[in-house]
Amino acid sequence: MYDRFQDPEHIRWAKAVKARDKFTCRVCGAKNIYLNSHHKNSWDMFEDQRFDVSNGVCLCDRCHSIFHEIYGAGQNTECQFDEYCRMASLINKIARRHLRENK
Repeated sequence: MYDRFQDPEHIRWAKAVKARDKFTCRVCGAKNIYLNSHHKNSWDMFEDQRFDVSNGVCLCDRCHSIFHEIYGAGQNTECQFDEYCRMASLINKIARRHLRENK
């Protein structure tokens, strides 16, 4: 059975995505932790983009898990990822404001 996580081409793609993003989560900015290379346009629906580095983003395990809790695993799109980034940015902005106001 095919396991993409053992496929040398997938491994090269994942490493290239992480290196391009400087080993930093593109959503929360976390560094020096376990990171995932996430397909913006999903592996299952967009075969022609599977190994396109521009279709990948580096996400920490937490942000990656939350994305898939919201949007499911598979059949994901770049539009969903963009929406998720906007939501995360707003939530972080509100949280920072709340912290400042309650010091």
